[in-house]
Order: sequence, then structure tokens, then C-alpha cells
Amino acid sequence: MFGKILNTFGARVLSAVINLLIAIILSQYLGPAGKGVQSLIITTITFVLVFANLVGGGTLVYLVPRHAPALLILPSYLWTILIGLVSYFVLRFFPVVDESFILHICVLSVLNSFVSIHTSILIGREKIGTSNLISLFQPCILILSLLIFFTLKDEPGILDYIYSLYFSFGLSVLVSFVYYKKYCGRISLYRLKDYRQIAVEMVRYGILNQVAHITQMLSFRLSYYVLDHYHGEAAVGVYSNGISLAESIWLIAKSISMVQYSRIANIDNRVEAARLTVRLIKFSIAASLIILIPLMLLPSSFYVYIFGEGFSGTRMVIWTLAVGVLVYNFSILAGHYFSGTGRYQVNAMASSLGLVASVILYFTLIPKFSLSGAGWATSLSYLITTIILMTLFNRENKYWYKDLIPSRGDVAQIKSELINIMQKKKRS
Repeated sequence: MFGKILNTFGARVLSAVINLLIAIILSQYLGPAGKGVQSLIITTITFVLVFANLVGGGTLVYLVPRHAPALLILPSYLWTILIGLVSYFVLRFFPVVDESFILHICVLSVLNSFVSIHTSILIGREKIGTSNLISLFQPCILILSLLIFFTLKDEPGILDYIYSLYFSFGLSVLVSFVYYKKYCGRISLYRLKDYRQIAVEMVRYGILNQVAHITQMLSFRLSYYVLDHYHGEAAVGVYSNGISLAESIWLIAKSISMVQYSRIANIDNRVEAARLTVRLIKFSIAASLIILIPLMLLPSSFYVYIFGEGFSGTRMVIWTLAVGVLVYNFSILAGHYFSGTGRYQVNAMASSLGLVASVILYFTLIPKFSLSGAGWATSLSYLITTIILMTLFNRENKYWYKDLIPSRGDVAQIKSELINIMQKKKRS
């Protein structure tokens, strides 16, 4: 398992570095206002994707060990297309982004969802390395296409970014489908009765799972729209860079949680699952501090040098988010413990309560304090969600926090895992 975590972490680190380079390119070429528009576009795509994953997405990881992938994939496709169509009319009615971007957002969301369907099925089959490869492929193609579009034009704009997304998402769909066929076989048709039965199960688990993701996304990214409303796109551009850097410490927890979720979904022992979760939380917190502290110590001039004029507020955003993003490591891993044991409603409840707190905080702090208000409000929402989730975790795993104290056994286990990985590499 440790090898899969390292593989996932390595892929995510590379992806994060590429995404940072993408943010730098966009910031340098488009400035704070252009970067703000880009952040609103990609955030809206993410929101549409969350709804598309009501049938499919992460729920497939839980269902794949229990059902044939070919039975799951067609209902996921059809739902994704339906959500893309519905989203078009919803966004026309609620103009949170410029009207000219709406069709692009919906089409790109569908493409992105197809990739998510394929990779989720692969994770359910415990093909973690393949999933990581696909996840890394998309930002690599995106940055290459951005460099081509931006360097060929005298005055590149946001449409060039959108065309680059089409190129990277489209190729990712093709590559992920090739791997799906390799490990899962052809897409075969089943009886209508079989589709009805599996659709009911997918909707049941999907709603419970995605309610948590929907409320979580609203908690974390509603601040973009509130900030844009009160202080404009330039403020969103600065804030989006700060929050992306601060949340980069979740690379560790999310790398761990992907493997953790896949492992727990394939075992049937909650005691073992809880023990594994606590051990991983301990490692995640320690490793996250190593990333977070340097980000906090870098001066504002560094961020101006990297992103360009107008981004001096990035450091302040990181400072206001620091405590919240560190504590949220607990939520990421405890949440995957509940998801892996099929109890999506626990995450949904915790995230929903966190969303209520977020809305109150955003509309209280952002109008008056702008960037710092957005940072503190978001950090508090992380903290509130974590407290709720860990309280529920504690109800069935009493005194779990005692295992957070580092021990010699932890060091010995990591050493043993590293030796095993090195031995496997030598044999291969």
C-alpha cells in the first residue's frame, strides 16, 4: 500500500508543479483580472462535474468491486450528458459567469466527467498507477497547448485558455478510455432490467456521496463568487492563487486517501479500517507541515516575482488559510473512512453543516475585509467541518487520538515498506 501512496503522491506532486506553472503563465499573461475570470470558469466546471458525479465518479470506486464495470459505465455516460444539458440552462438563468463562456463550460464539464468515470472505475479495480498516469496527462497537455497558444499570439486572452482545455480534456478522454478497455474489456449491453437495478443503486450511493462533495465545494469555492461580487475579478485572481498554494499541502492527504479509499472499499473490517485511517492521518499531518511552513515564510515580493504585479496579497491569503488547511487533513482521511465503509451520509451531514457556517462567514467577512475576510472565512469553514466529522469518527472509535502520538513502530513500518519497495524495483 505504501508503494501505491508514493506513486500517487509522486504523480500529484508533478501535477501540482505543472498546475503551478499554469497559474504562473495565466497570471503573467492575463493579470489579476484575467486570472480571476479563469478561476471562475474552472470553478464553475468543477461545480458541474460534482453534479455529474451523482451517478458515477467516486461512487464507482465503491461499486466496481461489486458489479461489472460494463454495467456501470453507460448509465454514468448518460447521466453526465444530461447534467451538461441541464447545466446550460441553469447557468443561463443564474449568470455567475459571462454568458459567452456558458456553452464552453458545459461541454468541457462533460469531457472532464468522462475522464472521471474512467479513472474512478480503474481506481475501483485498484489500478492506482494507471489512474495517476491519466491524471498527470491532462495538465501536461494543458500547459503545452497554453504555451503554444500564448506564444503564437501577440495578445492572448481567456479564449486561448478555453481552447487549451478542449485539447487537454479531449485527449484525456481518449487515453483514459483506452486504459478502461485494457483493464475492463469492451462495453457490452445488458438487459433493461439490469440497468434499472444498477441505476437505483448508483443514484442511492451517488446522492449520499455527492451531497458531501456538493456542499463541500460550495463551502470552499462559494467565496470566489462572493469575492467577485463585492471586490471584482482581480481580487478573485489573487485569492485563487493563494488558496491553490495553501491547499497544495493536501497533496499528501489526497494521495493517501485515494489508496485508503480503494483499500477500505475492498475489505470488510471497520476496526482495521479505522486503525489504518488514524495511522495515515498522523503521517499526513507531519508531512503537510513540511510543505506549509516554507509557503508561509516566503515574502510577498517572491509571489510578485512569480505571478506578476498585483499579486502581493497572495502571502496574506496563505497565512489566513494556514490553520484551516492543516486541520482539514483530518477531514480528508476520516471522510474517506466513512465513504469506504459505504456511509456517505456521514460526510454529507458534516459538509452540509459546514456549508451553513461558510455562507454566514462569507457574507459577514468578505464585504468588509476582502481577501483576508475570504481567507479567514474559508479557514473557519475547514475547521468547523473537521470538528463535526471527527466528533462522529470518535463515537465509534474511542480514544483514537492516542494513536496520533508518533512511535517507534511507525518508523519501523515505514522503513519496512521502503525496503519492500526497493526490493521489488530490484527484482523488476
